[in-house]
Amino acid sequence: MTTVAQLHSCDGFTVESPDGCLGWVEETWLDSENHPAAVAVRTTDGRRALLLAEAVRAVDADAQEVFVDADVEPLALEQPRLASADGTIAATWTATDEHLVATPAGAHAVPEAAALSAARATTATHERALWQTIVLALGILAGLIAAEIGLAFGIAYLVTGQPY
Repeated sequence: MTTVAQLHSCDGFTVESPDGCLGWVEETWLDSENHPAAVAVRTTDGRRALLLAEAVRAVDADAQEVFVDADVEPLALEQPRLASADGTIAATWTATDEHLVATPAGAHAVPEAAALSAARATTATHERALWQTIVLALGILAGLIAAEIGLAFGIAYLVTGQPY
């Protein structure tokens, strides 16, 4: 079972079931105590759904994936509504009683919406391959050695007129 803290920053993550990608997390919904209670999901067919926190089995922040069971049925979301009363604006997004049957896409599908792609990019972690790290370290070491040798010969040339 996933912890509430893991759902706080999973905007743009892929929602994965054993059958494949179900969609992408658009935003986290909070309960009255400001704890994550659900996530709004953009499904692979473009619909919006509500996935309750209890349905989430695990969150992999490194791979940017939220894992759910194969039999999960998220609730359909109505269109967002905007209301104004007494000079205050309230935005609401209501879940219906209709259960969506999500159609999984291939594993690790790419979100089409620009906002979801941007959310994934800001939370992505990129690790350099070990061989690249070793080559970079050896290159820096070689550069430092070359600079030190050049500096030693340069100072000797400036002081004596001879490079050695």
